[in-house]
Amino acid sequence: MLAGGAISWKSVKQTIIASSTMAAEFIACFEASNHGIWLRNFITNLRVVNGIERPLKIYCDNNSAVLYSNNNRSTTKSKFIDIKFLVVKERVQNKQISIEHIGTNFMLADPLTKGLVPKVFHEHTAHMGVIPYSTLV
Repeated sequence: MLAGGAISWKSVKQTIIASSTMAAEFIACFEASNHGIWLRNFITNLRVVNGIERPLKIYCDNNSAVLYSNNNRSTTKSKFIDIKFLVVKERVQNKQISIEHIGTNFMLADPLTKGLVPKVFHEHTAHMGVIPYSTLV
């Protein structure tokens, strides 16, 4: 989100098989952080806005993935995570990104990834800054 509206989103099937939900969410945080850092650098170089808040906030609805990304210790559940994904922990420590927990009910990306009841769908898309075409006509 930038200036109160969604500027980028992605919904794809993960190409890697994860051994747990925590690992899958952590891998998603890795992908999101790569894209977020690229977007921040791109927009900063365009000089479209004066500055972009640092660290970049990445919201995750999995408590285990949030705790793991903010913790220096390793656990038995995380020992199978590929070393390249551990850059997320490094980015958190360097304050490039912050991984923050958000409840499932407040996860704005949900309309892009799952079916929702119409009321919740419209609330989420409105918070994204997405305006229905029918209101523009």
